[in-house]
Amino acid sequence: MQPLRGIDVLDFTQSIAGPICTQSLAVLGANVVKVEPPEGDAFRPLIDGSMFASCNRGKRSISLDLKSDSGRAIARDLAADADVVVESFRPGVMERFDLGYGDLLEENEDLVYCSITGFGQDGPYEQYPAYDPVAQAMSGLMSVTGDTDGDPVRVGTSAIDYTTGLTGAMLVMGGLIRPGSDGGTHIDLSLFDVATTWMGYWVAHYTSTDDLPKRAGAGLYGMSPYGIFEAGDGRPFYLATASEKLYRRLCRTIEREDLLEDDRFETAADRWDNREVLRAELESAFGQYDRRELVELLAGSGVPAGPLQSIDELVEDDPHADHRDLFVDTYNQWLETECRTTRMPFRFADGSLEAASPPPRKGEHTRAVLGEYGYDDETITDLLDADVLRESS
Repeated sequence: MQPLRGIDVLDFTQSIAGPICTQSLAVLGANVVKVEPPEGDAFRPLIDGSMFASCNRGKRSISLDLKSDSGRAIARDLAADADVVVESFRPGVMERFDLGYGDLLEENEDLVYCSITGFGQDGPYEQYPAYDPVAQAMSGLMSVTGDTDGDPVRVGTSAIDYTTGLTGAMLVMGGLIRPGSDGGTHIDLSLFDVATTWMGYWVAHYTSTDDLPKRAGAGLYGMSPYGIFEAGDGRPFYLATASEKLYRRLCRTIEREDLLEDDRFETAADRWDNREVLRAELESAFGQYDRRELVELLAGSGVPAGPLQSIDELVEDDPHADHRDLFVDTYNQWLETECRTTRMPFRFADGSLEAASPPPRKGEHTRAVLGEYGYDDETITDLLDADVLRESS
């Protein structure tokens, strides 16, 4: 069940979005060779090595100096036989290395070439650098995130990076199978585009009404009850009643049908205007249950609800995450320790997919990969001595 087995991917990415794209392809069976600079991927040490450990499984690594003529020649040799190239430099950088889409297409006419950048291959911002939170800020996402009376805040993980990486993998697969293809494919993917896509219904709302959405903390602007509540044991859970039907079901489930007759809560607008009063009424009922009992009661009745879990609760105690096998063993090279990370969410009816190997050491496969491309040991040794190549010790 590895649909990309036999597909060769050359990976010129760092950070998170690009590595998630190529890790996704590796999990689906592709042979991914990660090309690292002599100093290695700059993200190897970040968050004590956890970022690199979570985004680079199933790959092999070669360490190659693209600033040297010999290094660029080797990269072109590898690209000539690749099915896919993924890169995450700013526009124009790969062209300066003679590794741009047009350069490589001369020797590989069916190449699928994916460029992942902050803002795309053209436009006023094309040369701006960007990380995930910059895209969150500029797309409007940050403006709607945070407490009602507080400052905008970023989403607490690199959600735009991950979404961009997964989108890139989807587009690469589309490029590999597109019907009637008689040449290469250049994919122009940016964090800003993806983050803006996240804002779809708020853009539609603004352009329909001229109203700007307001931050609603952990809730959703205009909807109540919707957000974090407390059960009788003091433990938090999330409740989301996004429709009249769900609100009625909630009231009946906790035996508070009287709220359905209360004029203060008659419509969605009324419930939003009186949300704190409604919260007090609901939490008086929620106080009769501990969190586990309450969540099971609500979810069992078809009301969207779930415990607000910390990372340790998710990893150690969540029975559904355990049943779904959502975590995978890997290795944190920076701390030199075994660890676990999240499995890619790829599952067929007969099982999930996961890259078998841990993230590679910098240049771990330099000699092996170049040997596969016809470089003899003496030539490889000479290139290593000249610092064109590096390999792990």
